[in-house]
Formats: sequence, C-alpha cells, structure tokens
Amino acid sequence: MRTFIAIELGDELKDYILKKQQVVKNNSEKGNFSIRENFHLTLKFIGETNNLQIDALKEAIDITTKEFASFRLKLGSLGHFSKKNKKIIWIGISEGEIVLQQLFDILENNLDKQGFEREERGLNPHITIARQVVLKRDFDKISKEINMLHKEIPVKKISLMESTRVNGILTYRPIYIKLLKE
Repeated sequence: MRTFIAIELGDELKDYILKKQQVVKNNSEKGNFSIRENFHLTLKFIGETNNLQIDALKEAIDITTKEFASFRLKLGSLGHFSKKNKKIIWIGISEGEIVLQQLFDILENNLDKQGFEREERGLNPHITIARQVVLKRDFDKISKEINMLHKEIPVKKISLMESTRVNGILTYRPIYIKLLKE
C-alpha cells in the first residue's frame, strides 16, 4: 500500500481551491488535474508500506500528536515546479510555516525512531492542484489573474493516507487520523 502523512483540508477550503484550479484548467492545453477530494498538504511521503510499517507509522503519529498542539496556516499564492515544458502547479502557504516546520521536525524525529528515513529535501509545504500541465499562456500572467485570498487552514489533526486507484481514479483516503492536542 502506498502511504503518506498529510494535513487534510476542510470542504469549504477544497471548494475555494477548486475554483482557483478551474482558472488554471481554462488556461491549459492539457494537464492532470487533482480531484477536489484529493486536495491536501503532504507532511511526509512514505511510499510502499506493509502492515508492520503501518503500525510503526501510527505509533509515530500518536507520539507526535501528544507533543504538538493544533494551529493555523494560511493559503499563499500559486506556484509551480517545471519539468521540461510541463508544470506541477500548486498553492503555497503564506503564514504559519515556522509552526508547520516544527510539526514536521517532531514527526521526522518520531518516524526516525521507528526506522523511517528522513526527508532529504526537507519540508516544502504546498497543495498540488495539477500535474503535467501545458499552459496556453505565461504562468505569471495566469497567477496574477488568480487573486488568492489568504484563507485560513485550521490544523487540528494529521492523517495517515493511502494512495490507491478506485475505478481507475487516483484516490487518497485516510486510514488513520489522530487529533493534535488542544
């Protein structure tokens, strides 16, 4: 099973992101656009895991959530990673990165104790809205048209997610959810 640890987003925020994604879609020749239900912020990609590793992941999440209190982030602006003439388009974070980094560091330490490798690239918080995008126009012009409001992201839990295909559609579903302390 392919897994990752994430911060899930609420329905209202997903609806907002979907509207912004539509503007990108309207300005694209082609691309693989994330479905609304899959919008999330990845804390740690794990990859293929077995049942023993799932238990270890749950343990690391349990310890992390006992050590860390809920907090808030804010949406940032549109960004992209380029691969040749295709782009991965995402929405960044504008506020709360320091607290998010602290959560990531604690999670990394607890995962390390459970035998999981540390993330070499560190944390680069973003919400992916599209992959393999070929734009019709310049990204900067499209980004300026998409007036991103710095909407709040309440972070009250972290989730162990499974990445699977359901009827041929890539689907992310939580398999373990743990609330952060209040």
